[in-house]
Amino acid sequence: MNKSTMRIRLAALLLAATLPIVAMSAAMAAGITLNGIRVGAKDVTALAKFYQSAFGMFEVQRIQNPQMLEIMLDFGATAEAAKANAGADVVIMQRAADDGADTMAHLIFTVTDMDAVVKAIKAAGGKMERDPFEYGNTGIRIGMGIDPAGNHFEMLQFAKR
Repeated sequence: MNKSTMRIRLAALLLAATLPIVAMSAAMAAGITLNGIRVGAKDVTALAKFYQSAFGMFEVQRIQNPQMLEIMLDFGATAEAAKANAGADVVIMQRAADDGADTMAHLIFTVTDMDAVVKAIKAAGGKMERDPFEYGNTGIRIGMGIDPAGNHFEMLQFAKR
């Protein structure tokens, strides 16, 4: 990634961090919240296992019929805690192929121990697209990965205060 791309990414990160604050009152007034983030996989069950192993998520809902399978995952200390979590779910929906053609849409995770998460990702069958690096002198570490179905994800570890 060259400096220009990194500057654009940092600007996007800063904008993404400030926009929710600016829009919060309007969104709250309109009753708008983030419900989930959808990724696709040819083998939905295998990809759900990846996110469970790599990120410690739990299955909170499953929708299945002869035409499709969709698994929702969330965070929690236990499966019951994850089901009670009102935060946005990761929704894995069946797709025809894992060609990874769409690299723009991706999950963004905040992590507290980047190195441990990278090890878990690799152990669960994922790979790092870009190993973790510190962004300038900000204390922020960024890592970019790819899950076994070809979906891209980003991890941010903020400086400890």
